[in-house]
Parts: sequence; C-alpha cells; structure tokens
Amino acid sequence: MHRIQGWFHTFCITSTCLLLVSCINLTAVHEWSQTSLNAVQYSEIVTTYADTPQRLQRYDPGPHWANQIEKRTAQAQLLQQLLTVIADYMSSLVTLSADSTINYTNDVQSLSKLDTHLSTNTQQAASGIVNTLLEAAARGYQAQQIEEVITKANGPLQQIMKGELRTIIDQDFRQDLRIEKLSINRYYNSLLEQKRYSQAAKVALLEWKEFRLTENLKRQKAIDAYLNILDDVAKGHQELYNNRDQLDIVELSKALYGLARTMRKHIKVILH
Repeated sequence: MHRIQGWFHTFCITSTCLLLVSCINLTAVHEWSQTSLNAVQYSEIVTTYADTPQRLQRYDPGPHWANQIEKRTAQAQLLQQLLTVIADYMSSLVTLSADSTINYTNDVQSLSKLDTHLSTNTQQAASGIVNTLLEAAARGYQAQQIEEVITKANGPLQQIMKGELRTIIDQDFRQDLRIEKLSINRYYNSLLEQKRYSQAAKVALLEWKEFRLTENLKRQKAIDAYLNILDDVAKGHQELYNNRDQLDIVELSKALYGLARTMRKHIKVILH
C-alpha cells in the first residue's frame, strides 16, 4: 500500500510538473523563433557569394573564371546546407512552442561534405543540432521538452553563429565586394577615358557605372544586415538557454520581442 501511495504521489508530482510546463506561455519564444526562421532562410547572401566570379567576369572576360565559378558554386551549396540546419532548428522551436510534435528526418552523414570547405568544429556543431532534432522527433517531443532541446542545441548553435559562418560572411563575402567595387571603377573609368566614345555614350557609361556601384553598395548593406541577424539569433538563443527553466518570464519575453523587431528591420534591408 505504501509503495502504491508513493508511486501515486510521484505520478501526481510529475503530471503536475508536465501540466505546468505545458501551460507556460511560449508566445514570445514562438515569435522570436518564427522571425529567426524567416531571417536565416534568405539565401540572397549565399547567392551573392556564389555569383561573384560571374559578376567579375564582366570586367575581365576570359576562360580562367570557369574554375572559380565551379568552386564557388560548391562552396555556396555547403553554406546553404549549413544554414538549412539552422533553419530546421528554428522551425523545430516554432513547432515546440506551439505544443506540436516535431516531424524531422535528416541524414547526418550528408553533413560530412561540409568538411571539404568548413572546419571540423563547424561540421560537428551542425551534426549536433541534427542529432538533437532527430532525437526530439523520434521521442515525440512537445512543449514540455523544449527546455531539453534548447539545452542540447545551445552550444552547437553558438559555435556556428559566432564561428566560421560569421567569419566567412564578414571577411570573404566583404572582400569579394571590395574587389568588385574596384573592378567596376577600373572598368568604367577606362572606357570613359577613351576618346572614341561620344558624349552621349559616356553619359550612358556613367549611368551603368552608378547602377553597378549602387548594386554593390546594396550587397554590402545586406551583408551588414545578415551579420546582425546572426548576432541576434545567437543572442536570443543564449537568452533562451539562460532562462530555460522559466521561459515565460517578462524579462525574457521583452528581450525576445525586441530581437524579433530588430531582425525584421534587418530583413527589410536585405530585401530592399
């Protein structure tokens, strides 16, 4: 009898805890996760990186670009795969915060190709997130297990958002655009210096030069915006991790809503 009473007491406590967790207001978590999902899914940044050799080819035609175009295409595909892992994770938080069950399938082995251009740490971090999602899907996790998912994913996510992904965008992408800007100026200035062009032709060349430079500036602003998005995602998830046992407190909700608003502003810059 005492054993039955003890079991019943434990069952009641466990059930009450689960009920309390399921009753937690996760609206702010849902809002931040959905905005993060929308933000990281924009592939224009990766497309810009992949297309750089083709754009530079305008100002320096020749067959030597073929190898660069092929290499960049492969790199972009891997970066997109990495961003897809992050988007999948944000999608899982959207689902869990709505108290629904995750439906996720992915082959961890498919991430092995990441090591051809990305570090082992980045590859392992991506695999860690995928494994967390696979476990959550297999066990039918819902809102009451969101704390466990956040706990397991925070380390790998921070590694990706603050590590090599950010460095590639901040340094490699930005260097591409600096080279492109120099190429635009050199190409059009050389044409404008030639006497064989009429005044009307030079006006048209100036217009094209300004158009290309404006495109370049927009891409630079998009990179700045996307880096801010990565920082906001990392900061928001760290807030979730720090408050994982009290996800509905007012302070956390304010922080998440604020980050969501900021990310939406950055999205507008990218789409402008």
